[in-house]
Amino acid sequence: MIAGRVEPMTARIGAMMLLLAVIVLVISTELHPAHENPMDNPAVFREYAQSNLWIAVHLGQLLGFLLVIGGLVAVYYSLATRRDAGAAVARFGLAAALTTGAAFTILQAVDGIALKRAVDAWVSAPPDQQVAAFAAAEAIRWIEIGVNSLAFSLVGLTLLLFGIAMALSNLYPRWVGALGAAAGLANLIRGVGVSYQGFVPSIAALVGLALLALWALVMVVLLWRGSTRPVIAEVAEGLPAPVLTAG
Repeated sequence: MIAGRVEPMTARIGAMMLLLAVIVLVISTELHPAHENPMDNPAVFREYAQSNLWIAVHLGQLLGFLLVIGGLVAVYYSLATRRDAGAAVARFGLAAALTTGAAFTILQAVDGIALKRAVDAWVSAPPDQQVAAFAAAEAIRWIEIGVNSLAFSLVGLTLLLFGIAMALSNLYPRWVGALGAAAGLANLIRGVGVSYQGFVPSIAALVGLALLALWALVMVVLLWRGSTRPVIAEVAEGLPAPVLTAG
């Protein structure tokens, strides 16, 4: 940061990270095998075993969410220029974002690597070992469901905190904060739903990802525009800081 203003390079890197995050997440989601009922373990395990892109897809998903967190770091530093309630809430949002990154790393280790190895072992196991191999794969699946639930709950909490922080600050339009908070609430509902129901069709999941993508793209514009003109944090003088607008 440069005292009194948003550091342009940080804002530009954050904008590029958010843009890349949307692209990577869309591509990896499109390539993810999803033809079978995810709660029909025998069918879905066979589908996963036949996927040659499984590990690459999940590493892509991990990269996508890490890029989102990188973008949130830039948003945090823009909010931290102020001495208001928004800056205070953003500090907790940053802590939640770092925890989310750790949770998603564990999720992709379980889902993207361990589960793939387990289902491959089950498919190739001799008949007398298939029951044990399937039980091992199923146990990893349950662990995946648990970690997935907490990971997306943390995504929701992170976005909710950043949305509130942006709404409390006059640095960004309040509707952008509301959009981020809505994305967070939808992902929080998704995460809690997975913990109780597993991987079932969820409107909250679709809405959460769509709102996250929309919010990220709006932030790309705001961060980039903010990097091209200094944003003075004039709280010390008692003057309002200019609002970053998308228009």
